[in-house]
Amino acid sequence: MPVSASDAIAGCLMGGAVGDAMGLPFEGLSPRRIARLRKGSLRYRFFFAHGMISDDTDHAIFVTQALIKSKGDIGKFKKSLSWRLRLWLICLPAGLGFATLRSIIKLWLGFTNSGVYSAGNGPSMRSAMIGAILSNDASARNAHVQTSTLLTHTDTKAFTGALAIAEIAARLVNQTWQTRPSLDELINLLNSLSDDTEWQAAVKGIQESCLAPDPALIAQNHFGGKHGISGYTMHTVPFAIIAWYRHFGSYHNTIDAVVNAGGDVDSVAAIAGALAGASVGLAGIPQEWRDGLMDWPHSRQYLQILASKVNDPEVKAGLHFSFWLFPRNIIFLVIVLLHGFRRLLPPY
Repeated sequence: MPVSASDAIAGCLMGGAVGDAMGLPFEGLSPRRIARLRKGSLRYRFFFAHGMISDDTDHAIFVTQALIKSKGDIGKFKKSLSWRLRLWLICLPAGLGFATLRSIIKLWLGFTNSGVYSAGNGPSMRSAMIGAILSNDASARNAHVQTSTLLTHTDTKAFTGALAIAEIAARLVNQTWQTRPSLDELINLLNSLSDDTEWQAAVKGIQESCLAPDPALIAQNHFGGKHGISGYTMHTVPFAIIAWYRHFGSYHNTIDAVVNAGGDVDSVAAIAGALAGASVGLAGIPQEWRDGLMDWPHSRQYLQILASKVNDPEVKAGLHFSFWLFPRNIIFLVIVLLHGFRRLLPPY
């Protein structure tokens, strides 16, 4: 059953957060190690059977807040998002990518062009909400994705990957793709985004993987390896798209496929989860996974209120930056360190 635009937006934001939280405990682990550590069905393992979010969801929230506040003004959007990134840095986020770190330092130093030459997945992990919110305006989508990308990353591959996620999210929200699109339609869209040879090769890999009897195995050969999917845009984005497409309509199976692949699991699961959430809506995300998301100030309740604010200006949702992220991040860092010590123990 097709979901409404408002429900798709809510599913996109919540789906990214749940994927992020579900993948976080497995970040950096190989598929082999994950298979040994996993027992039974996929569930939260971060903090007493509950999940917490990482930078992937923080960025999606910042983008959503900035889009609501700027009301289509690209200059205001850039200013709003850049200040959120500046303040976020001084709250000591864990797991911050080196390219994003350098770019935010440049923002603090007053550089007009703050982005650094990198094709990391930072822009892609915050672009689904741009596509979702600006689903009916292709020109605005492109401009906002480009602005968001250049704040931190200048490699054109980072922009292409982010735009691919935004364009898919837009088609899910504006109901162009109420059911799984044909593979030809998906591939034609992706090919149209850039004539870069590496991107074109990645699109071919997506096509081959989706046609294979065992898509996960082929995708792993194209975009992963024995250590899993890396944080490189040309690996992260294609694998996230494959997981979403092959398991269209099943949020659970999408995230399960990403977790099993290993590597930069939280980011890949956040990106794939955002697309899967937009496909199935809020109700399509397992209830126990939504209920198990335990965080603050970016709580699951806040995610739902913020998503509602997108379509209803009367909804009361705080759009300011919350400095409660600082004590929260200290607690988060302690838990991350405990996970690090746990990884020193068997099974290997």
